[in-house]
Amino acid sequence: MKKLIMMFVLSLASSFAFSQNSASISESQLKTGKSNGVYEFSVPESITAEKVDAVKGYYKDYFTVAFNESTDVLKVTLLKNEDSNLNVVNRLLVALDLRTISVGGENMTFQDMKDRYLK
Repeated sequence: MKKLIMMFVLSLASSFAFSQNSASISESQLKTGKSNGVYEFSVPESITAEKVDAVKGYYKDYFTVAFNESTDVLKVTLLKNEDSNLNVVNRLLVALDLRTISVGGENMTFQDMKDRYLK
């Protein structure tokens, strides 16, 4: 019985340890972003200005990043509204441990979001 309880506790703990954060964006924001190169993602409270500042410098050749910690909005402005720059946005999100995107309540990968809404 002790082993069974211990296995349950360990499996529960490991599921929390490997949980993934998700960013969210609406379909209308994606349409606007497709035309003007500005994307505003809502991110979890676990994302802090310090985390964003620590990684955003790596991507300055592709886009600018502004983060409003009070509203938890991550604003990405592409320097050139090109597909290659958009692909690098995925690297930023992964660096912030945001591995899925919620669009209209549906979770998907960045690539799936791009294929469905930005082609």
